[in-house]
Amino acid sequence: MAIQQHPLPQDISSYRFRLIGDMTIKQFASLGISIVVAVIVYSLPLPFFFKYPLSFIFIVLGVGMAFVPVQGRSLDVWILAFIRSIYSPTQYVWKRSKDISEEMTLPTGPLVGTQAVSNARIELTTASPNAPIVSITPASAPQAPTPSISTEPPLVAPSTSPVSITPPPVSPVQTEQPLSVPSSHPISDSTLNPTATATTTSLSAPTTPQVAQLPIPFTPTTPNTLVGLTLTPEGKILDGVLVEIQHNGLTSRATKSNKLGQFMFARPLENGLYQILAEKEDYTFSPYSLDLTGEIIRPLKVQAI
Repeated sequence: MAIQQHPLPQDISSYRFRLIGDMTIKQFASLGISIVVAVIVYSLPLPFFFKYPLSFIFIVLGVGMAFVPVQGRSLDVWILAFIRSIYSPTQYVWKRSKDISEEMTLPTGPLVGTQAVSNARIELTTASPNAPIVSITPASAPQAPTPSISTEPPLVAPSTSPVSITPPPVSPVQTEQPLSVPSSHPISDSTLNPTATATTTSLSAPTTPQVAQLPIPFTPTTPNTLVGLTLTPEGKILDGVLVEIQHNGLTSRATKSNKLGQFMFARPLENGLYQILAEKEDYTFSPYSLDLTGEIIRPLKVQAI
């Protein structure tokens, strides 16, 4: 199939209405004005060698402005452009001035930069001595385990005599030793025991609190309206289950359970025998049969096997 060319776009903004035959208002005005001027010049009491050439020039000029465009532009546009080009400068000369303004000679720019650099260096030098001071502050930690100092030295260094241990309490090495208190381990073990018992006691009742916390949907007020809840084999909420209702082998309704495991069919069903099928990946559901007789149906429980 040959490629068809699209029509050329037209300049809609400069569209001119053709009111007088095939001429626009501008063409008609330029032609009429030139004829009127030629008639006026012809009627003036001038010599014939001025009268006839001037009249002919005005008529030709009017016809040219009306019907003879040059490179897509009318003759009057070219005449105006020629007049403007005569009186407008066509050459620009740039000369470099020898005098320099005082603002350019001010040394404010480099001075500001040097001050900023010097300030930054001062801040860096002042920050360096503060670092070891901050690291020394954790010496307040050994205040809490002070009573356990007497019991720990024999455990850490049994070979050394007690006389050698007493003089260096000021050194930071001994302050670090009480931080690693071995007695903390049995304390953590003792604290873990009640938590473990608490977890075992909480697991002893798996089903009763979950049944009470299930978000069972409200019973519908219109008959033959089905709502329900989808559950896992353990009785937990199961969302994203595709619930399908079939009647005589044809699907009449289908929906998915929400994040709370609830599903609802807003439109009531007609009386008859229906089958409820559920489907979800990694879960299997047994089909349910339900006979609708125009009564209000309580929420259904669809549980995986």
